Amino acid sequence: MEIGVIGAGGISTSVHLPLLSCIPDVRIKFIADKSDPKELAKVYDTQSVKIDDVTNLPDCDIVLLAIPVGAREKYVHEFSKRGTPIFAEKPFAIDLETHKNFLKSSKKISCNYMRVYYNSTRTIKDIIDSKAFGTLKKVIITEGGIIGKTRRERGSYQANPKLSGGGILMELGCHTLSQLAFIFDNISVRKSKVIWQDGFDIDAQIIFDLPDYDSSIDYHITMIKSVEPLAQFCFEHAIISFNHVLPDSIFNVTNYRNEKQFTINQNNRFASTFGQAYYLKWKSFLDNLSNDKTINTEIETSLKTTKMLADIVKNGA
Repeated sequence: MEIGVIGAGGISTSVHLPLLSCIPDVRIKFIADKSDPKELAKVYDTQSVKIDDVTNLPDCDIVLLAIPVGAREKYVHEFSKRGTPIFAEKPFAIDLETHKNFLKSSKKISCNYMRVYYNSTRTIKDIIDSKAFGTLKKVIITEGGIIGKTRRERGSYQANPKLSGGGILMELGCHTLSQLAFIFDNISVRKSKVIWQDGFDIDAQIIFDLPDYDSSIDYHITMIKSVEPLAQFCFEHAIISFNHVLPDSIFNVTNYRNEKQFTINQNNRFASTFGQAYYLKWKSFLDNLSNDKTINTEIETSLKTTKMLADIVKNGA
């Protein structure tokens, strides 16, 4: 399969291009960017394309959109019109309406919410389903931390909320929400409180309802307080704590009665490194296309994640 890469930023150069260049039967057909990526194209022995008009971009078997979420619409519509499958970086869409319109345009589209392939994500889902520690009573998640110098220019897309999506919820929180959307079939926003600065959300406290378990999730994401990423799943008989941001996080288990701690050894059936998570996400999409399988675009692009983001902003406005 010949893959066209649109966007020559950090995520393409550090992850997608090295990964795709190592997958058998895959060839990088071109690398396109608003500035001509000649030197990068030489590294991968491929065509360099300076974007002037989206309709002039070369054809390919699959297109990777590694460009700002607020700038994707014309690319999605153009390659959907061509019938080209689309692999988009996260977050998928700027808002819920745009997300739904993208799904109407293309039947072969996916988003890189790769944390669903983490060992840690799969393990906690297995533990919940098994009821090995009893039923789930409560979930508490914190993440973020004080942000120092970004080393980004003022003209960077990340300084523009219309291009970047608006702040820490889109930049970081969407990954955690995609994990929760995968773990729980039935999840909804009960209430939220969001702090804004210059059009960006910089702190959010959310309560999610889990009707299937008669329980809830307390989620706090911030860039104005010093916090460490931590997920605590409180069951009838024990609390399991781990860093949900890591694919190979250690699961610490505390027993309520004697307060003894022990750890759970995870089966490495899924990703224990970031690179493996990206690979498994790509492999799933490539396999579905190769086998001509029907792609559930709502799941592939995590419509639930975009809906939760919309509900958080609406309730916490």
